[in-house]
Amino acid sequence: MHHWTDEALILDVAKFGDADALVQLFTPQHGVCRGIVKRGFSGKGRADLQPATQAQVQWKARLPEHMGTVTLEGSHGFGPRVMHDPLRLAAIGSACALTARCVADHDPHPELYYALLAFMKHVAAGVEKRIWLAEYVRLELALLELAGFGLDLSQCAATGETEELVYVSPKTGRAVSRAAGLPYHDRLLALPHFLLVAEELPDNVQEVAHGLALTGHFIETRLLPALHRHTPMLRGHFCQLLQRQGAVETH
Repeated sequence: MHHWTDEALILDVAKFGDADALVQLFTPQHGVCRGIVKRGFSGKGRADLQPATQAQVQWKARLPEHMGTVTLEGSHGFGPRVMHDPLRLAAIGSACALTARCVADHDPHPELYYALLAFMKHVAAGVEKRIWLAEYVRLELALLELAGFGLDLSQCAATGETEELVYVSPKTGRAVSRAAGLPYHDRLLALPHFLLVAEELPDNVQEVAHGLALTGHFIETRLLPALHRHTPMLRGHFCQLLQRQGAVETH
């Protein structure tokens, strides 16, 4: 019998039979894993079975590759704290759904886990919107990097310059300078400046939208097709809400 204990973020919950729950978890030491919570939908622990909940988890199975059974105790539920704010709720939902689809099972990525946890804490705490929106875009960049589809934003693909990098090639994922890209600007993706400088924040929602268009292109055309998976609807919903906010800000 294989057994481990870890902390986890619940990414997804589904019914399994009449009363059991099938949970998908992201843990720092054991990666993404699935398990059955016996009578999860029938007891007092049902309140803990919500996506975007941090929990203490015990997992056991006869073999490591089996689905296993899970017992868990929730410590922080981030979703209920943002139920009143559609954009924040959509951001958390999208982050959970993308992580569930993009991270390989049983492959530990503690840095990504703690980045996702910090993002959720910031969203739930109501910190300045630009902070957690920037963190969200950087999470998508990290997912691309982990899957082997990382973007090269260090220098211009055409000239080697490191200044005025404002585009990304949709074919190569490499940065392009303003001068080199100007003749082809309608065929290139916008590169918002906040993605070039660690800890820098976007100036406005439109910059975040450009960041999401950039990461979304490679997630939808490279990463998820390689896994034979589709983009989660929750991401599209989040992007639509953000675009509406951006339109309001510009008027």
